[in-house]
Amino acid sequence: MKTNPYLTFKDNELAKSKILARELNISGNDFITIQNWFDLLLLKHEEATSDKELQLKTEKELETQFNELISSEIERKSYKYILPKLLNYNNEFNGAFLRSLYVARLGALLENNLIPKFVNDKMIVYSPEDFFHVTMYLKDNYFVSPNSNFLEDTLKIEHVRSIFKQATTKVKFETLRNILHIIYQKSFHHDIVCFKKILKLVSEADIELIDYLKKFQVENKQGCYKIINGILNLDLAEDKWDDFLIKVQLINFLDTARNANPTPSWNKKIQELSVTVGNDKLLQTANAVLENENCKIHEFDYGAQWSDDVAKRFLKSAQWIKRFCHE
Repeated sequence: MKTNPYLTFKDNELAKSKILARELNISGNDFITIQNWFDLLLLKHEEATSDKELQLKTEKELETQFNELISSEIERKSYKYILPKLLNYNNEFNGAFLRSLYVARLGALLENNLIPKFVNDKMIVYSPEDFFHVTMYLKDNYFVSPNSNFLEDTLKIEHVRSIFKQATTKVKFETLRNILHIIYQKSFHHDIVCFKKILKLVSEADIELIDYLKKFQVENKQGCYKIINGILNLDLAEDKWDDFLIKVQLINFLDTARNANPTPSWNKKIQELSVTVGNDKLLQTANAVLENENCKIHEFDYGAQWSDDVAKRFLKSAQWIKRFCHE
């Protein structure tokens, strides 16, 4: 007998929700009331047809019920519990586990309406420990959709509220390790935008996090992360923090080769790096990157091949760096 994916998702999500609600101190009444709305959302997703008018009607009804829920039926402090659930359901609606492409309107309700409102609402407050528990809830997924802004919105919750400014190095590390685990699971890495945002969050005190980043690899063994891993494990400076800062600069720079030839901004930046980092280190990095010429194409287990555009940008920048250093 074939397993119903909706039932599988509902059961697994409910188990995770109970843990999250307990950690965030959500009342039993609010937990049930909120779950009733998400159960209805999931049911409507499962029952939806390709009838656009009916989809719009369903979307409007769900939105009305959601607004009633948050305006009068639950405590305001329970909003912080709703937001990660919205992110989770939206990611699943954009994935391949449920009937994603068939019912795009419900994705629009979450992604273009409810999620931005909640992500940007600074009145929804998270302590560093709260946010850690949010990432525990979000970290394991059937599929991480590139269309759901799942990672971007998770990081934006922190960015809007500057949560890590109050966090201990331990809580910050454990939280970012959870978010890195979401990156790890992606079936294909179209870009490294969220990884670069994580690099930007690292401070000198985050010794354990820096060590973890040096060991970080992704599940699909994609070339761009193989190259990044190589860069992070080079010896570019004696001081550990200076060494890391140089590598972050270089990773950001290497990802900018988007044209057939160096742009004026790329040329300006290489001139700066030539002074601040030095040509020897630039060449050392470029040579390490160029050892990965075979990383331009990513091959999936089932035989399909996709262009790894990030790896291509890194390799192109490395070629240009060599040319610049030898001029």
